[in-house]
Amino acid sequence: MKQKHLESCLSSIPNRVFPDPKIQLEQYPTSVNLAASIVLTALAKGDAGKGRTILDLGCGTGNLGLAFAMVKSDFVYLVDCDSDALDLARENVEMLEEEELIGSGSEDSDGCCMGVELIKAKLKYDPPTRNQGGDGSRGGKGRGRGRGGGGRGRGAGRGSVTLTQPSTDNQDDGIPLPSKMVDTVITNPPFGTKNNEGIDVQFLKTAIRLARRSVYSFHKTSTRPFLMKLLRDKWGLDVEVVAQMKFDIPNMYKFHKQKCVDVEVDLIRVFWEEDTIKDKDAASESEGEEMPLGVCGVA
Repeated sequence: MKQKHLESCLSSIPNRVFPDPKIQLEQYPTSVNLAASIVLTALAKGDAGKGRTILDLGCGTGNLGLAFAMVKSDFVYLVDCDSDALDLARENVEMLEEEELIGSGSEDSDGCCMGVELIKAKLKYDPPTRNQGGDGSRGGKGRGRGRGGGGRGRGAGRGSVTLTQPSTDNQDDGIPLPSKMVDTVITNPPFGTKNNEGIDVQFLKTAIRLARRSVYSFHKTSTRPFLMKLLRDKWGLDVEVVAQMKFDIPNMYKFHKQKCVDVEVDLIRVFWEEDTIKDKDAASESEGEEMPLGVCGVA
């Protein structure tokens, strides 16, 4: 699928923006051109499309996850803590099923995505511990500004639990789904503006736990040195910056003073080498962790 075609399909989704966005959840829309670019990048790298299952963690109205469904990924899970957002996402799913742009759960979906499932779950938030020093975190409040003032989050000190290994200390993260249940996880986490510093890393940890092949995650470009060190040196994972972009943050809340603000953001890809992926697939099968399509609790 070409980018213009995918953008056109995404533009037809009825609920692309939040009619009543909740600032504490940092609910901002993802533009269709950005969503299309991300999905086509994942498709080119073999992380999406036929034979791949996808999970959108913190899906909002589902724009990103549904874009993965449109490129014929086998199955897509949309996970969010907000019932209102999931209601909008459900309407989007129903429209795409009616237009036959995605399947409706049938094994025979004429080459389309076999289905999309909505799951309500809230990620547990571990508040940061200040002035930890020596563990690779940053003490103090950091230098960034809140998202409404030109950035989303403060590039802050991270909680001690947040920095621990995803594979060994992330089983009780509030997301009641088995580890390594999908091939690829996409997440556009809150960057941390409402006394929730470090929540972006907790989203990333859970995404890594749930994925068996790759994770795509957005983070402020200013946090890149910290994240690269954490992922490579502390967690021992492969990571690359897929793209550096500017998020167009529209004037949506009362405290916004500018019509639009561009925030410099990295799209990072955390991935596992093919041999490691095969080992993890085998481990998941032996432990019975693989989740059959469409058996999660529907939101």
